[in-house]
Amino acid sequence: MQRRRFIFASGALLSMPFVTAAPALAKSAKFTPILSAASDSGGKHIGVWRDDHWQMSASIPRRGHDSLFHRQRQELVFFSRRPGREMYVIDAKSGDVRHTISSEDGYHYYGHGCLSADSRYLYTTENHIAGDGAGSIGIYDCEKDYQCLGHMDCDGIGPHELALMPDGKTLAIAIGGIKTLPASGRKTLNPETMAPALHYLDIASAQVVERHAAPHYQLSLRHLDVSPSGQIVIGAQFQGALPSRLPLVYSHERGAMLTPMDYGELPLQFKQDYIASISIDDQGIHAVTSCPRDNLVCLWDLRNQQLKQVYSLRDSAGAVYDSAYQQFILSNGNGQLMALKPGHRALTPLAYAAGTHWDNHLTLLR
Repeated sequence: MQRRRFIFASGALLSMPFVTAAPALAKSAKFTPILSAASDSGGKHIGVWRDDHWQMSASIPRRGHDSLFHRQRQELVFFSRRPGREMYVIDAKSGDVRHTISSEDGYHYYGHGCLSADSRYLYTTENHIAGDGAGSIGIYDCEKDYQCLGHMDCDGIGPHELALMPDGKTLAIAIGGIKTLPASGRKTLNPETMAPALHYLDIASAQVVERHAAPHYQLSLRHLDVSPSGQIVIGAQFQGALPSRLPLVYSHERGAMLTPMDYGELPLQFKQDYIASISIDDQGIHAVTSCPRDNLVCLWDLRNQQLKQVYSLRDSAGAVYDSAYQQFILSNGNGQLMALKPGHRALTPLAYAAGTHWDNHLTLLR
């Protein structure tokens, strides 16, 4: 995968409202508007993409990562990528920047967050820099301008993506295991002692109640999604010599073991061992994983935990399920938005933004 180009804009632009950008090439199919971070020749952007153009967009000083839509408050929340310390809260109607939230002193964000069952609280994965790189889950009160209320110990280094379980009481956390500190950049400081895992954290007690170690100490578990029934699909990014020949996608249900997804009879061999975005449909039947460094997208059948189809998509990036149109929306580093419909042999073009490099995550505005 070619390294994407990111041009950082002035932080002063954050005081400006979102603006509507010029349209790109026309769409060829319908889809629900998406939130995402992206970059283009004019700067780094976060915003809402609708049909064939940025409905709202703004420049931010660092590369963005994931986002979420707070439906009750009609707010968009964007997270900066590690070692960024900013979250941006946007008015979903006007496009105005309501808040720029900075992490507490001694912490930085890992680029992901999720809401509590009642949407009152926001939980974020963070690096406790002052705690020598210990993983932490930040707690923010959405009704008090996202004031930080404190942190919970997730009992692991490098927590990345997290999700609220269907019980509304438990967080599932992908523990990457990679220790980094801002003073040494993105250098892995614990290459021989990594401990990647899937952890379940009980919110009420702030205790980790279930731990499942990755099958290999260098198999960094980074991204996940959870189905309505509580089945988790989690993906890995191998940190050793490539290719590892290890399974990279796993299924999990509470109380059981991590189960590698089966490639079946399809000829799939990863070379770069890097799973990025993961999305499960709203019925818990299919999951999609993007594999940007191998220029692939994989469709999995969760009923038998088996690979169903492989699609070629150069520098594949984000994936999200669009229930309104019964399709997965995919993005890539070449400005494309594509639809994946289970049962269809080919991807369907949705939109194209020349010069745009989508980041690895998409969120629906619904």
